[in-house]
Amino acid sequence: MVTVLAIYTTFALCLATPKNHMNKDAFFAALIGLGIGLVLTGIILVGPNLMKSLPKVTIPKVTFLQKKPTPEPTKISEILHSITIDSPLPDAIENTDTMLVSGSTSKESKVIIQGTIDDSVMMTNGDGKFAGKITLVEGKNDILVTSYYGEKTATQKTTVYYTPEDW
Repeated sequence: MVTVLAIYTTFALCLATPKNHMNKDAFFAALIGLGIGLVLTGIILVGPNLMKSLPKVTIPKVTFLQKKPTPEPTKISEILHSITIDSPLPDAIENTDTMLVSGSTSKESKVIIQGTIDDSVMMTNGDGKFAGKITLVEGKNDILVTSYYGEKTATQKTTVYYTPEDW
């Protein structure tokens, strides 16, 4: 089809101009058009047979729409299981017989707060924080906080003093 069109264009140019007055540019443009048409026709007719003789190339399938799960980073506190008592401060003096003991450890840990009279058992929240109340006796109170995370254990001790006197 392309070749027929190129040949038709060449003859149309030849017929449109007087025989002896066809300029060289128009003649070469017609020849170039004819050449391009013949090349395209050859590609269309011979191309499929030529493609069969070439080695088969496969392109790997790439998908961009699949969402890969992102691994959650492991916190250092979970690797090196430790415990920190935020409250009360060491050697604090209290004037009430109950006290809130709070701190942090590895998340999903079991925490036991041992006071002189009673104990408090709890699980940490999602951030690894804990808080529990204990009862104090007058004078020195040693508080032992132990955290259990799997097979790992961490312990910290603090001392507070209770006096019912107002100061």
